[in-house]
Amino acid sequence: MSYELRVAGYGLRVTGCGLKKSAPPKRSHSPFLPLSLSPTLPLVLLLLLILGTGCGVFDPREPEAPIDEAGTYVQPDAPDLVVDNLRNAVAELNTQNYRRSLDEQFAFEPTSAAQARSPSLWGSWGRSDEVSYFTTLAEAARLNQGHELRLNDVIEEVGADRYVLEATYLLVVRHRRPDAPDSVQGRLVWDIRPDADGLWRLHRWTDQELGNTASWSDLKAEFVQ
Repeated sequence: MSYELRVAGYGLRVTGCGLKKSAPPKRSHSPFLPLSLSPTLPLVLLLLLILGTGCGVFDPREPEAPIDEAGTYVQPDAPDLVVDNLRNAVAELNTQNYRRSLDEQFAFEPTSAAQARSPSLWGSWGRSDEVSYFTTLAEAARLNQGHELRLNDVIEEVGADRYVLEATYLLVVRHRRPDAPDSVQGRLVWDIRPDADGLWRLHRWTDQELGNTASWSDLKAEFVQ
């Protein structure tokens, strides 16, 4: 690409990123002032700077790389990867990865204490309720850090088409709701099974309380309503 600029009968041609001086035209009686005396000199110099030394100013810019919001997620072609994905989803407050770790027919059984307090809440608790609770929780804790899920005293039952994990849990989510606990404890049973696509997902979740401490069921009840 080239540009041509003529001022007071003298031409400059800009080609690519460089300047080329064009042949001066034949002298003639011109009403224009010489370049050195022209009042348009500042404008001329600015234009030369843009066209000559500012190569690429008008070129389209490369789009910026999008921010990766995928989080930490591994294709769950083994049941233990579902456990890893859920733990990472909690730590990163990643609702997408939390949802994709749940089976379409996901079911949740709360603690007996939570069931007694709100029996109507748990009767049809499924995948959509689970995602709704976690989405609300994630929004309430979005700007904070230190979220984690610890699993201890793990017992595993491994089969060809079923994996059951039982463990004591400590869940910490630093949310901004003063009326809800930010750490809960209990014992969970995760029933993980493969789907038709060969990938494993959490099929059923049973929650059990430990003494009088707030449980995961209590946290879900606070954030789903």
